[in-house]
Amino acid sequence: MPQQFFSKYNVFIRDGSEFILFNTLTGYAIKVSSEEKEKITSGIIPEDIKEVFYEGFITDDINAEFDKLTLKKNILEPTMVLTYNCNFDCSYCFQKDFRNKSRVNDNIINGFVNYINKNSNGRKVRVTFFGGEPLLEANTIKKVSSMLGNLNYEFSIVTNGSMLTKNMADDLYGYGLRYAQITLDGPREVHDSRRYFVNRRGSFDIILKNLLYVQDLLNVVLRINIDYSNIDDFDELLYELKNMGIENIRIDPHLVHENLFRNEAWDENISRQDEFDAVQRIWHKIKLHGFRVPQDIFRLGVCVAHVDEDIIVDPAGYIYPCWAFTGNTKFAKGLLKSDGSVEIINRALLAKNASLAWKNDECKNCSYLPLCFGGCRFFSVLDGKSFSSKECRKETYKKAVDFIKDFI
Repeated sequence: MPQQFFSKYNVFIRDGSEFILFNTLTGYAIKVSSEEKEKITSGIIPEDIKEVFYEGFITDDINAEFDKLTLKKNILEPTMVLTYNCNFDCSYCFQKDFRNKSRVNDNIINGFVNYINKNSNGRKVRVTFFGGEPLLEANTIKKVSSMLGNLNYEFSIVTNGSMLTKNMADDLYGYGLRYAQITLDGPREVHDSRRYFVNRRGSFDIILKNLLYVQDLLNVVLRINIDYSNIDDFDELLYELKNMGIENIRIDPHLVHENLFRNEAWDENISRQDEFDAVQRIWHKIKLHGFRVPQDIFRLGVCVAHVDEDIIVDPAGYIYPCWAFTGNTKFAKGLLKSDGSVEIINRALLAKNASLAWKNDECKNCSYLPLCFGGCRFFSVLDGKSFSSKECRKETYKKAVDFIKDFI
């Protein structure tokens, strides 16, 4: 048996007279006594937690632990931005400045399919269809999915939820749809003041009706975009969901952030220094209303900006570092060709440069690296820094993980 090492990503969180041992890389968390903590810190693993300890808190290669669990993936997860067109005109939309009716053509479709066939290497493939509103291009989703039917394939959609009717969901399920992210921003009056159709008609009731059905068909993430203007209405939305019987969902509170152009709606954004206080408050409400709080809420996964193979391609064939950059061609890093090859057009935006933010001694020895990755690449650019600049968020994440004790 290879030599085992105590993971450098283990942190202890005090919980009264006990402690919670949490691993920021694996997402594992267990409660231990003061005596067990002393044993663990001295290198002795208590017998009653040995099995789970070896699963989530031990590594056989302390120098490559991070790379092995994050950057060497057993699944290929590319994204296709089907269109920048949308049937909504949300007040805070980050795509307002470049919304248009462009859609992927056969060259992009063929290039995307060829790219996946060349790079899947026997792995599972999970495609995300993004927009605009991806369901405006449902036929393209079915076409791409049919072309990838010979692989271990499934797909997810990021949708406003208005078009995900029972018929649409049942149809797409047959093509591999398994996950959907749908957004509600509050109770009816609040949501309809923020997320409305292009004719200004509200969308709350339509989305709720669709959610009621798809929650039992798909893995549904219900995203709730939060800012100062709606954070106090969160309780009312949770009450309404519960009252409607919409409980088989994973709630994902998300703070609205600014983008590279001006939008007055962002004046209500929660400041970065207050963001985790806000998130903590929201998660407590979710728990209070009896919704499932997943133990892996802090297992954030690898940002796609650090994984070049998980391409994000738009209708023009441009490839971007992450979803937040889509549509702004100044931040395209490559072009997808119809044969599935990628022409690099901006090397500064490649994953190896994103990783420069954390490939330094301070970050590599930090227990919070798996949550932070040296900071968000998009925020770095937004703040006028380079794509590879470090933004240390250690103190913020220390504060954030402290409230995991409320869910263990």
